[in-house]
Amino acid sequence: MIKTLRRGLMAAALAFAVLAPASPTQADEVTLMDRITALPVADEIREGYKRELYPHWKDDDRNGCSARNDVLIAEAIQAPTIGSGCSLTGGVWHSYYDDVLAQGPSGVDIDHLIPLAEVHDSK
Repeated sequence: MIKTLRRGLMAAALAFAVLAPASPTQADEVTLMDRITALPVADEIREGYKRELYPHWKDDDRNGCSARNDVLIAEAIQAPTIGSGCSLTGGVWHSYYDDVLAQGPSGVDIDHLIPLAEVHDSK
């Protein structure tokens, strides 16, 4: 995934570079496809990943709410009630993936946009 993202970003950057004014001889020297195919690609090293290396739902901002509850509060379309210890009740969330409404925080999964193993492998 990261390799694909990197290729896409490089292609976009190169495309904009190609659009920059250049003399006809410079424009003929290297094509966008030449630049893209010249990008280095290597296999990921899939060693050392352990889920416990990536603790989650911590309270990094020290506001009394876990990261999960911070996300739930921020993303609610109808705010939940925040109780002692940042316990959440009620609230409504919209799922962009299947276009349904979730009632209550237990009906909502907070996931990573990039899997942690991919983050680990792409360092």
